[in-house]
Amino acid sequence: MRFRQHAGFWGLFVMALFLTGCASPPDTEMSEAQAALDNARTSAQADTWAPEEYARAKASLDAAKQDLAKVKSEAAAAESAAAANKQKARDEANTKLQEATSAIEAARQSLAAAPVTKDTRVDIQLFTADLDGLDQSLAEVRNMISGEDYKGASVKADTITQTANGISQKLTEAKELLDQRRRR
Repeated sequence: MRFRQHAGFWGLFVMALFLTGCASPPDTEMSEAQAALDNARTSAQADTWAPEEYARAKASLDAAKQDLAKVKSEAAAAESAAAANKQKARDEANTKLQEATSAIEAARQSLAAAPVTKDTRVDIQLFTADLDGLDQSLAEVRNMISGEDYKGASVKADTITQTANGISQKLTEAKELLDQRRRR
């Protein structure tokens, strides 16, 4: 007799879970599982005639509710962290864009101050072309930022900054070398 009551309870429980299917939202599944548990208690008196099985079913439902609440909480935390990390990446990309822009401006100033001689004329033309290319790359960085590719924009802006700083460094070294020659 006791086996039939257990089978009836578990049959209803499994049937309720099966009928909800995988496509049902978790809240609906929880409501249906609660209804199955309530039905087992009221119609089969499972809490009286199958207390261990009923207690296990109730504990499973309680654990599922806690798990669902935990998932919802963790999802909200992930959403919040994603928004903060996205803003941080956007700010970093914009900062690196500013650094790249400043590095190009500094290189152009160094280029404008560079002495033009027959030996440096070709180098100055090459540096001018390089800086013009870096200006075009800045436009790409801006487009990457607009497209929310903040990581890519940061990497590209760093490369631009390094290249522009390299040009400035070469111009500074060339000017110092020329100054040393003039002093002799």
